[in-house]
Amino acid sequence: MERNQKIAMPLLVTWGFLLLILMVPGVARGAEFSASMLVKDDAKIMPGKIQVSNGKMRQEFTDERGQTITIVRPDLKVVWVILPLQGSYMEMPLTTKLPGQFIQMPPGAAGKRLVGQERLHGYDTEKYEVSVPVSRHMEKQVYWLAPKLGLPIKMECRERRFSLEYQSIREEKVPDRRFNLPPGVKKLDSIGGFADKVEE
Repeated sequence: MERNQKIAMPLLVTWGFLLLILMVPGVARGAEFSASMLVKDDAKIMPGKIQVSNGKMRQEFTDERGQTITIVRPDLKVVWVILPLQGSYMEMPLTTKLPGQFIQMPPGAAGKRLVGQERLHGYDTEKYEVSVPVSRHMEKQVYWLAPKLGLPIKMECRERRFSLEYQSIREEKVPDRRFNLPPGVKKLDSIGGFADKVEE
C-alpha cells in the first residue's frame, strides 16, 4: 500500500467523500446549532460532532490516532483540516465543494424528486431522491431536508451502504472561537505532508 493511502479514518472520510457530496449555495445564514454525527460506511461506524453558525461549520472525529477537525469558513473562502495532536493543518480554497461530512444536496444531480415528508430527530423534513453521476454510472442518493435549519440532516446511499446524519440537534449559540484555528498549529503545503504527519 502506498504511503499516502495509510491515512487515518477521519482523514479518509474528509478526503474520500470530498467529491461525492457537494455544496449548494450554503447553509441558511441564520442557522446556528450543535449536533452529534453518525457516519456509516458499510460495516464501519464512526461518531463525530458538528457545529454550525451563520454559514461557518466545524466538524470533528476522534479515533485511536487522535482527533481530526474540519472547519469551513465561507467568509474567508477556505477549508481547514486540522490534526491537533500533531499540531498541523492544511488549508484548501472553498469553491463549490465541501467535505462530505457537511451534508449538502449535490448541484450536479441529474434529477431531484420529492418522495415524501418525514419527522426526523425532532424536525419536519422533506425527503428527496436525487441521481448523481459517479464514475460511469448514476448513483441514487436520498436526502432529508429540514427547512427550519435550511439544510439536510441526513443523507443515504443504499448502493454504497453509506449514510451520514446529524443527531441530538441543539439550536444554540456557538462561540466564534470554535471556527478559528487553534493557536500554534503549523500549516502544511500538501496532502502528502499531511499524510506523513498522520503516520508519525
